[in-house]
Amino acid sequence: MVRSVARIPRVKVDPPGPVDVLTPQSGLRRRPRQARAQERIARILDTAEQVFAEIGYDVATTNLIAQQAQTSIGSLYEFFPNKEAIAHALADRYVAQIDELYSTLFSEALSPAEIDGAVLVERIVAGFDRFYRDHPGAVPLLNGRLTSKDLAAAGENVQAALERRIVAVFDYRRPDLPEARRRLIAVVVAETARAVLVRADLVPLSQRRALVKELERAVVGYLKMADETVGSPVL
Repeated sequence: MVRSVARIPRVKVDPPGPVDVLTPQSGLRRRPRQARAQERIARILDTAEQVFAEIGYDVATTNLIAQQAQTSIGSLYEFFPNKEAIAHALADRYVAQIDELYSTLFSEALSPAEIDGAVLVERIVAGFDRFYRDHPGAVPLLNGRLTSKDLAAAGENVQAALERRIVAVFDYRRPDLPEARRRLIAVVVAETARAVLVRADLVPLSQRRALVKELERAVVGYLKMADETVGSPVL
């Protein structure tokens, strides 16, 4: 029996605080309560995303971020003690946006004829592609988590959110697979998507679309391999 994509349970997340980022791990000096302060933080994070994407995290400075955000460095330090705290707050916002994006992708009802492994993969890859296109600042965080102590936790939080969305699909579609196997699949799919889509940012849009389709084919091929544990395809 084929199950509806619309029934795939959503990953439970805490309701986002002001400007979707304010968790205890974000490193903020204090939680803004006025709309004006919330807007200032949002502007700082939007600017930091652009700066990280354009020149990289290592080269970016709080002074440059404040300047580009058209706010004083004192105003920035009022909420963020350093650049690392900005990266953590940005990662928190990405996590909320990833969960919202994938909930949207899998909340649309599909007819039984349309629901198969290829459709699931297409939606998963579409979510990755949209996220990376809309949030180029995520790439330095994800890549930097492997080499930068400052970015290790922030990058891992974003990567874990991406993997968690894939695990939710396979938890529902293939509960017979061992949990460790499902999570390993999520790691492979998420890391493969990251590598391909980071490369896709360097080519024209037409070539990007072709790369995205190749990514879909690669993931479908990987998931169609016989599972060593249960002796049946993952999809």
